[in-house]
Formats: sequence, C-alpha cells, structure tokens
Amino acid sequence: MNGGQNTSERPALDVILRWPTTRARRWVETFLDSAKHDDNMVAVIALGSSIRPKVPSVDLDLLVIAEDARKAKHRPPIEIDLRAYSSHDVDSLLRNGNDLLSSSLMFGKVLFERNDFWKRLAICWEDRIPLPSHDQALARAQKALTQAKEMIRSGDRDAASELALSYLTHMARAELLRAKEYPRSRPELPAQLRTIGLATLADCLELALGSRPMSEDELEHVLEVCPVSNHG
Repeated sequence: MNGGQNTSERPALDVILRWPTTRARRWVETFLDSAKHDDNMVAVIALGSSIRPKVPSVDLDLLVIAEDARKAKHRPPIEIDLRAYSSHDVDSLLRNGNDLLSSSLMFGKVLFERNDFWKRLAICWEDRIPLPSHDQALARAQKALTQAKEMIRSGDRDAASELALSYLTHMARAELLRAKEYPRSRPELPAQLRTIGLATLADCLELALGSRPMSEDELEHVLEVCPVSNHG
C-alpha cells in the first residue's frame, strides 16, 4: 500500500465518548499520529462501550488492521485493550464468524484508515456480516464458570467476581446469538436480554456489573442462574 495516500490529517477522536484516563487519550493520539507514517498500519477502529452513548465504560477497545500483524507490537496502557489482525486474514476470519471483526464492522468507529480499507471492507460485507459463533460463546462461558468456582473455593472473591462477570457476559451473548440477535457492548446486554424475555439473566448481569466484588451469596446466585448445561 502507498503510505502517503488517503490518511486523515486529524484523527476523529470525537467518536470516543468517554476516555478511561487522560493517559489513554495521550497514548491514542501518539499512536494514531505514528500510524500515518507507518506503511504497515492499515486501519484503527474503536469499539465497545466507550463509543456507545448512554452506557458506562471503564476501558477502551481498539482493533488494529496491519499488513503484517506480527509487526504491530504496540504496548498500550492497561486500560486499552488492543487486538491486531493482518489485512490478508480479515475476509476469511469474517467468513468464519470472528466476533471481534464482526462487531467492529457492525458498531465500530474509524479512527484511522489507509486507502479506504475499512470503508471498502464495510461495503463488501454490507448485509451479510455473519453472527458470531453461539458454540464459542458457550465454550467461553463454561471456561469462565469453571474458573470462577475455583476462585470461590480459594477464597478470592475479587477474582471470582471478575470471572462471574465474564461468565454472565458470555451467557448473555450466547442467548442473544441463539435468538439471532447481534450482541452489543456489555453494558447494553441487559436491555437486549429483556427484549427476548430473559429478565433474570439481565438482572444477574446488572448485579455483576454494578457490584464488584460480589458477596458470597451474590456469587452463588449469579453462577447458578443459567447453567451452561441447559444449552445445546
């Protein structure tokens, strides 16, 4: 790709509605400035709750598309979750239901792109973005549930609460995918669950989102509300 073509002079940072820290904003500004001069960088997309209106957020999710993702060795601060993919892998990953790429196409906001890469990708996949894998969401829920129970047995309520939140998030995603609904950002999942009649799971997810660490009774309740074994 020609590194001098079709890159914006000023990144559209106004699409990020809430910054987790001032440090995060400074890092992103520097990162995007360097991307303009790095031919390996193809696109940078913001996604997740930080770009969604009227929901809380505590971190920032970034998707990086590079010519060679192995060379994209960036070290953001801990409050930024950065994932990188090689541009030549994107189409095959989308066909196989990669949830991060699919979600980015559905809801993401462009911070940087070279030669209209993301715009052309969105046009190519318009009206045919596959739903992420329901089975993968269940597998992730099962793993988080097992780990949460291990942390409860060890007496680590902080870790158990984080893993319980992960479990409920994956269960929510699995239920929505089974209903052919595309999951939005985590703070928006309870409202989506209620639209498909799953108020109990929605209540438990809201509890996990708002109460960390949870008490032993709360942990016991939310981990039993929707067993993974009930799904097939």
